[in-house]
Amino acid sequence: MAYATVQDMMLRYSEQEILEVTTPPGQEYGQIDQTKVQAALNDATDEMDGYLRRRYQTPVPVVPAKMVSVCCALARFNLCESGYVIAGEKVTEAHKAALAWLRGVSAGSIVLEGELQANTSETWAEYQGRPIAYQGRFG
Repeated sequence: MAYATVQDMMLRYSEQEILEVTTPPGQEYGQIDQTKVQAALNDATDEMDGYLRRRYQTPVPVVPAKMVSVCCALARFNLCESGYVIAGEKVTEAHKAALAWLRGVSAGSIVLEGELQANTSETWAEYQGRPIAYQGRFG
């Protein structure tokens, strides 16, 4: 399940903007292509989980408001870049800010609020040094 909904997208960016980025060129505006928006939200959620799972178990069960905002920003950029509209400076900057926030969460400099489970599985990302067994020319 995505961290944001089609309704979240319309509340943040207006129904008109979402209609514009989901309508192919040359077609009259009709209804928002909800399937396309949902696919962009799902892709954004998958991208977010790639960053979040370094610190937290995913999917995050209770989604903080900031995560909804980040998911929408990523999905908006992806919708613009899907071929119908070129992302403007405002959309591109919001995308960059969303990625920076995710990198901060991944690095541990930003902590998600709420009752979240830390990722303590054997596969979570942690530092691993080189094996000492190397016996090369100088060893």
